[in-house]
Amino acid sequence: MSGTLQRRRGGGSKLTANARNSEDAPGSPTTSSPNTETVGHKIGYDERDIHDRKELNLPLLTLMEEVLLMGLKDKEGYLSFWNDNISYALRGCILLELAFRNRISLVNDPARRRFELSDRLIEVIDPEPTGEVLLDEALKIMKNDESNLSVTNWIDLLSGEAWTLMKINYQLKQVRERLAKGLVDKGVLRTERKNFFLFDMATHPVADKMSKEFIKSRILNLLVARNVDLETSNVNDQFPRETSFKYLRSIALVCGSYAANVLENVLISLNYDKRDQAFARADEILNDYSEFPFNTKSASSPLGLGLNLSSEVTQEIEKSSASDLQLELIAAVLSVFARMDSIL
Repeated sequence: MSGTLQRRRGGGSKLTANARNSEDAPGSPTTSSPNTETVGHKIGYDERDIHDRKELNLPLLTLMEEVLLMGLKDKEGYLSFWNDNISYALRGCILLELAFRNRISLVNDPARRRFELSDRLIEVIDPEPTGEVLLDEALKIMKNDESNLSVTNWIDLLSGEAWTLMKINYQLKQVRERLAKGLVDKGVLRTERKNFFLFDMATHPVADKMSKEFIKSRILNLLVARNVDLETSNVNDQFPRETSFKYLRSIALVCGSYAANVLENVLISLNYDKRDQAFARADEILNDYSEFPFNTKSASSPLGLGLNLSSEVTQEIEKSSASDLQLELIAAVLSVFARMDSIL
């Protein structure tokens, strides 16, 4: 009996009378541990049964929704008609959000270091649905693709910038409208219909102004504050203190807003000098985190802003369960943002 295996989930089961008698018989094996009921038993178990994978704490809004919200006019409820960058930037934010949720990563190939970050290949490491429609649609497309494509390739295909007959169905349609409807469902926006000369169009004015103010405050904290504080001053229901990757998420938010050409909407309340300094700081953050390893070694920013940001990011990475390949993917997407026309 002592040589048999028992499943861990069956641990604690009582021995039968015959089994106890057989163990008490002369010559039967004995153990020196009187404190357990399964004396002398080996335990068979699956490591996955007891492996405690760190659960992610997700904010209410996705990165794409936050960037879109920064671009929307509060009362009018629509984006600037002259913004040509936001669609492309939103597809990059989809990749960032999937990386933050541990769904995708770069392919673990030592030869990848010969290529630029943006030319390195992506693979799906967890196909489980996220519960967000756009993310799940993109994840399904990436999972079904038989060939691993690069970061730039995926952003191009999802946005429709790269047109190939075999991959035309990879383009995500009506992303801005679907994100806006998602924000309506979350109570941040509401839906109205307005007449624009010859046609009617659905608009989405801001219904919960505090949600937008919370995001603005977080962006300004990174761009104008001497010390970044995401522990107390920017804690709220939609972005709690326990949010996973809260510093890297906020950095991605700044870079995504910058690439989408909506950052000016956040900085409009600042005077000219402060605004100019904030844009310079956004440039600095984008440069520091669009390379891998991240440039967190510098003691401080030459602008004297965000003096503690590097140390906070370093601590966050050390505590997280993210692999270097996932962090490298984040840097790769930001490197694509750094080459966009709105940044140059």
